[in-house]
Amino acid sequence: MQNSLFFKNVINSDSIFESIGQLNDIAKKSIGCEHISLFLMDEKHQITPASYSVNISTAVMEQLKYIVLHTQFFSQMPEGSRLSVYEADGMLRDHLLKSRYECIYGFHIKHGPSYGALLFSFPSDTQLKDDQLQLCNLIKLHMEQLIKKIQFRKQVLKQQAYESLFNTLRVKDSFTVDHCYNVAFYSTLLGAKAGVSETELETLKLGALLHDVGKLAIPDHILMKPGRLTDEEFNVIRQHPVIGFELLKELQDVEHLLPMVRWHHERMDGRGYPDQLSGSDIPYLVRIVSIADAFDAMTSTRVYRNSLHVHEVREQLLTHAGKQFDEKLVRIFLSIIDEQMQMNG
Repeated sequence: MQNSLFFKNVINSDSIFESIGQLNDIAKKSIGCEHISLFLMDEKHQITPASYSVNISTAVMEQLKYIVLHTQFFSQMPEGSRLSVYEADGMLRDHLLKSRYECIYGFHIKHGPSYGALLFSFPSDTQLKDDQLQLCNLIKLHMEQLIKKIQFRKQVLKQQAYESLFNTLRVKDSFTVDHCYNVAFYSTLLGAKAGVSETELETLKLGALLHDVGKLAIPDHILMKPGRLTDEEFNVIRQHPVIGFELLKELQDVEHLLPMVRWHHERMDGRGYPDQLSGSDIPYLVRIVSIADAFDAMTSTRVYRNSLHVHEVREQLLTHAGKQFDEKLVRIFLSIIDEQMQMNG
């Protein structure tokens, strides 16, 4: 990908089928895997898993489904377990032969209420090397992140007051809504990596989702201007954190979210807005949202500019570490980017 992170393309999708197609192309090019296929069960433990793949016949998927259900790919076998026609026996061997694959590697998929298996199928008997297994594991992580994001979009807006505000914003500016979802997702990735507790991760997720709700009150001709803003217009945009704070503060049980809404444009050096907070006066969760917010902005294409290349994004984050952003959190976030960039080889 020339101007964007591969994993951003994956998680920006709302379709497992679309994303598995992209991941399949990477696997085929990198390790000679003919197909990848995903099988998911939910918390109700349905007997038949949902299945996802591209360019595989229904008959072949039925053979693979049998293999998944009659092995321990779901829970017990080590990651990257290998099943070969030369080592399998009985019905497993029969179904593998019918699938026309000679070798399958299986990885567990686990997130929230969903669990399952991601299979890498090869037309010949294949022994993957350590670096190839690592690539398979990265593909698995991408798929888990996509599932996580889809689940997140379905369940995050549980309180009607938030939902009403967010749906109003959706009507006004769908780009901002997509941005808010991305910032919430990147914030939880960073928060989890930084050791934030499960309870705080839920707070972080919702606060990040609502961080730009103040843009509801920004005039359309400024918010959706297809070009760079004038200084006067930018000063109007700068009012959105305070507007968002005012919109939310009278709602019930929002005290824990308000800092992220009001202060996500504060800076570690005190040169941010609206209150010129600095250093440790900026709450930890707010500092996480600030990095996720900047990252999504830099890697998004707008009418008036292209997204930045990942190397430029890294450089910008490092340049502003300790000034605009929390330096330790920048280092952690860069480690996440580095993990994802291994996909681009």
